[in-house]
Amino acid sequence: MTNMDIQMLPDVDVVELDNGFRALLVERPSLPVVASVLWYQVGSRDEHTGETGISHFLEHMMFKGTDKFGKGEIDLQTSKMGGSNNAFTDPDSTAYYFSMASDRWETALEIEASRMRGCLLDPTEFESEKKVVLEELAMGEDEPWRPLYQVCEALMFQTHSYHHPVIGYKEELERLNPDGMRSYYERNYGPNRACLTVVGAIDKKRTRARIKKLFGGIARAEDRKVPIREPKQVGERRATVRTPHSVTRLCMGFPTCRMGERDDYALDLIAHDLGNSKNSRLYRRLVVKDQTVTDVSVLNEVRQDPGGFFILCELHPGADHRKVEKAIREEVEALTREGVAERDLKRIRTQIRSSFLFQDETALDMAMKLARFEAGTENGFSTLAEVLPTYDSMQRRELRDIAAKYLQPDQATVVWGMPEAVPESVSRKAPAKKRKTKKVPIKAKPAKAASKKTSKKASKKTAAKKAVTKKKPVAKKRAGKKSNPGRKKS
Repeated sequence: MTNMDIQMLPDVDVVELDNGFRALLVERPSLPVVASVLWYQVGSRDEHTGETGISHFLEHMMFKGTDKFGKGEIDLQTSKMGGSNNAFTDPDSTAYYFSMASDRWETALEIEASRMRGCLLDPTEFESEKKVVLEELAMGEDEPWRPLYQVCEALMFQTHSYHHPVIGYKEELERLNPDGMRSYYERNYGPNRACLTVVGAIDKKRTRARIKKLFGGIARAEDRKVPIREPKQVGERRATVRTPHSVTRLCMGFPTCRMGERDDYALDLIAHDLGNSKNSRLYRRLVVKDQTVTDVSVLNEVRQDPGGFFILCELHPGADHRKVEKAIREEVEALTREGVAERDLKRIRTQIRSSFLFQDETALDMAMKLARFEAGTENGFSTLAEVLPTYDSMQRRELRDIAAKYLQPDQATVVWGMPEAVPESVSRKAPAKKRKTKKVPIKAKPAKAASKKTSKKASKKTAAKKAVTKKKPVAKKRAGKKSNPGRKKS
């Protein structure tokens, strides 16, 4: 590790309270702005059968009033002070964040302390917000990538709770009630299940004192349960999803490792080489040479428990999907045999280093990165000092071996999204014979208005991911990760 890499780890003050609460403070006086992120170890992996989607639903309800801030006051107070707030839920976590001027940011601490255990969960607001969540789920089903990704994930994780989507299932959401949500909230929301990061123009001594006063007396929640481990996959899994879209799409996944493990960094490099630029293997083969797909990307989607490595592409109309899959398998096999070329490895490292450093540009980006590593890796935020040295230490032979370890044909889950077929009875139906009728003058019907398309073409990088957000989160998971958030909160 070089002196430069050590210096990249910010000067962090750690606050630890007796009830298990932990806060990371970073002073950045250059701009009068403060960002705070409260990151809960609560996500869809903590849900049981019958309550899927409750983590995300609860995220919505956390803005609907607390014992100290009434309905609408959280957003109103934030807006009046010229700040912004937001939240998101993913399989492992739920996070709430604020960005405010440094002379008024402590209101964010007061709000977070109040809703940690004092969320009202009013029954009337509950029923109203349930309609919003169900509408969000229905809108997601119309997206071209989310249903495909969810089927792939459900096949990959058949035992672990990563099996079900963050948004949940309609049938279970419809049956949720306020009492069930309150029970879930009280079990999972508490100081021992949360980490706070504060970055900006702060007075560390005063901030430490405020944190102790606001959070020190809050009772602990239950400790997090360990999910059932996913058994090793013993053969290829495959499915076809019929969609209302005109484009054929592929989502191919492989089970991998945990965030922060050495293999995780190798898979980032492999993902770049395989499909994340115009210089990648799959782009050169499928888009340029074969001209069978319009776009291709690769996601290294690691999590706190072993995650997945995903290949996604959209086919040109008329392209043979069997030939596309064969070409992908050939390029994956070539990677496991040849490894990453030296010239490509140098370029990829440079891209990753730039991405990693750019994430420190704003206070909110840095607060997000600190929180994610603190919650998601074994050594917490100190792992940040090891990130770039680990990428730099990866050599071609090790990358080849790790690619061969995970990207095995019998470990693949293959899901094709195919346009809905026209029923044969309809396509072959003979035209009806014209019948002579008496001409009767009728009023002309008004022309049907053309439906205006308002949504842009969905991107794999934004539609496939399971994270469900109030708005798009600012920070990426780590350099080399494709940011792939879910749908905005309605």
